Parts: sequence; structure tokens; C-alpha cells
Amino acid sequence: MDQRIPSKKKSPDDLYLQTASKIISEHEIDIDEEKILDLLQIKYRWPEPSLEVINQCGNVSNGFFDSKGFIYYDRWKHLYDLGFTSLLNNVMDLTSDLRELDKKLYKLKGSETNANLYLSHGSQVNRSSFDPHNHDYHVIVKPIYGSCIWEVNGRRQTVDPNGIIILPAGTMHAVVENKEPRLSLTINMSG
Repeated sequence: MDQRIPSKKKSPDDLYLQTASKIISEHEIDIDEEKILDLLQIKYRWPEPSLEVINQCGNVSNGFFDSKGFIYYDRWKHLYDLGFTSLLNNVMDLTSDLRELDKKLYKLKGSETNANLYLSHGSQVNRSSFDPHNHDYHVIVKPIYGSCIWEVNGRRQTVDPNGIIILPAGTMHAVVENKEPRLSLTINMSG
């Protein structure tokens, strides 16, 4: 499902986001929970702060790195098992599927793409996301597995791998419910 702010005439940004959303929604990304957990065990791929956990206060926490700044997987995995959401930063080089998507978007954008993965085991207790917020840049969210409930400009909607979310700059958004394992790719479409 695409979430767009309605407008009467398509602006250049609307056409750009529409084209990008088509590329992103049609691109297959083959990552399941087992694969992403395996990738997180590559200690030197995840130096601090490339991996963060959203704590119960809505801030990022990173108390799972060793003195050299590399991940203690078991310490991080404990937080994951408790249901805290993790943020994996700058991931377009992580798998061949992501690298291929980056190439496709490069042709559209004329620049490399910064994107993050949001990973959660699911929880009915721990917060699912940052508090509602917005960005001064466009974002497209592609769920890879799992479903969750988003609030976009005050309206709640269930989002799963059959849809994407388009967040034009300034759009208020947050994940408000995440009861099952999920992985979502958030793609910065500006710059």
C-alpha cells in the first residue's frame, strides 16, 4: 500500500517518488530472520555506531560494543530477543540484492543511496520505534518481512511486505505496534 499526500497536480517530487517507489516495490530482497541474524554475527561489519537499539525511552542505546568498538553479538541478541527494535545503518552494501537496488536507484538519483534496516523480534511491551517524527528529506520504506502498524500523519495503517510507504519530506511518522518479527528497509531519497 502506498501512503501519499494527495495533490491535484503531480510535482517533480511526486513523479520522482512515484518512479522510485515502483523501482523499490518491484525489487526483490531475499533476507529472512535467519539471514539477518547471521549477517549480524560478522563482528567487523558492525563497528559502533553502525548498529543501534531503540530503548524504552525512545533513545538509541549501544551498550553492546567491545572496547575496540565492535559488536558483542550475544549482548545485542539478548536485547533483540527481549523485543527491542534495532537500527542497522548504511546497509546498501550488505547483500547482492541491496547492492543491485542501489545501482537501480543510482540511475534515478544520480547519487548513491543511504538506507537503514529496522529489525525487531516483535514485542507487546517494548516500544516499536522512535516517537512520531519527520525528516527534511523524502523516505521510502520497504517492508521485507513481517507486518506492523504505522502512524503516518496521524492515520494508522498496517504495513506488510506487499506494500511500501512513501514519506515525503515533513511527513510525521512512527511504527506504533510491532508484535511479530519484522525487517524494514528505510531509504533516504534525497541527496
